[in-house]
Amino acid sequence: MHPETSFFKAYNYFFAMYQIESIILITIFLAGLVAITFENKLEVNKSWIALFIGSIMWVVVAIGEDEKILESAIIHESAEIFELIIFLMGAMTIVEMMGHFRFFTWIESKLLAFNISNKQLFWILGFTSFMASAVLDNLTTTLVMIQIGRHLYIKKENFTIYVINVVIAANAGGAMSPVGDITTIMLWLAGKFTAWQVVLYGFIPSAIAWVVPQAMLTRQIISENREGRVSTEVLPLQWGIIFIGLFTFGFAVLVNLFHLPPFIGIMLGMAAAAIVIDYRLKKGTLKKKAGHIVNIIKTIDMATLNFFIGILLAVGALGHHGILAQVATFIFGDDPAGNPNLIVAGHTSLGLLSSILDNVPLTAAVIKMLPDGIAYSYWVLLAITAGTGGSILVIGSAAGVAAMGQVRELTFYEYLKKGTFPALVGYASAVAAWYMVFCCHA
Repeated sequence: MHPETSFFKAYNYFFAMYQIESIILITIFLAGLVAITFENKLEVNKSWIALFIGSIMWVVVAIGEDEKILESAIIHESAEIFELIIFLMGAMTIVEMMGHFRFFTWIESKLLAFNISNKQLFWILGFTSFMASAVLDNLTTTLVMIQIGRHLYIKKENFTIYVINVVIAANAGGAMSPVGDITTIMLWLAGKFTAWQVVLYGFIPSAIAWVVPQAMLTRQIISENREGRVSTEVLPLQWGIIFIGLFTFGFAVLVNLFHLPPFIGIMLGMAAAAIVIDYRLKKGTLKKKAGHIVNIIKTIDMATLNFFIGILLAVGALGHHGILAQVATFIFGDDPAGNPNLIVAGHTSLGLLSSILDNVPLTAAVIKMLPDGIAYSYWVLLAITAGTGGSILVIGSAAGVAAMGQVRELTFYEYLKKGTFPALVGYASAVAAWYMVFCCHA
């Protein structure tokens, strides 16, 4: 047999096996999403579905894979999962701690004192979510704002709409800030734009991505009778501990200056809070032993963390197998630099795709694929589309996944029914706004 014939036969065999594995992985992933969508009818928690598909997809990836390559991929994927889960665990612990020491009750009492309407409250909290996520990040902001909303909304319908709006507002606010979202951090550190460039040229599109859906969701708010509902402030508040909790989220941003991941800052703040609490308990100036961080950690939602792990494992398997890179290549074509309109269309399509797939590996693929010399304006567009496109479906962003885990009423279908269309309209409006800002700048 001719050597070249043997080579081509082997090549065709491995290519066919690769295609079969790709089809299997995509099928498992899509089937998992469908199962998560109908979790209430199946009566199976979405966390276990996510863990199952994430694990089984890596089993498929492992078949026929080189042992060293597989080991390297697992270590890399585990490191990314560890970073996000530890950050989320710390953030959830700090939020629970602040709630335990009545910080959210205090906010409730202050807001109720103004005697504002439901719609005014909805806009105030939406604006707060939008601005806070630019300083903190969309995930942390969502966790904090959900806890605030629990104390302010009586009707479950209103609270669900509120949480949907928080996810949309937090993702929009994070897209205009160099530290507001993982993708913007990646683009900023890669030198694709400066901090001022993403804020200056990303603010208007991001604000529109929040305002348009918020205006549409406001119509779904049901009137609540707040007469006689006065929140009595319990004094004294443990302001020292609460301030440590607030500063903890600032630590997560500040450690970036030392090129450290955000979870280091969260762990630093959580440890500082725990030391202060234990010291004050020993001195007798703090009498609630339930305030021990050890006890507070027991109250965090572990199902949410398991859901995150499963989804990240599943997307990681798609990324390692090269499916996400293939998707990016399909979107942008062979010569995106020679056609700016193709870049705009590609970024817009990628944003829509990020409502299903994780925007982080997609953004990483685009950074590597697009050549140097692309104007920063196009990278700002990618920050906007990758950040706000995830709002179209509840599983499209870390903020949405966290909200879905924290709020039992917020199912995939509930978000699809109430939040997807407003988020999609806001997304299209944001892209149009970017185009207008870019044309004026040009």
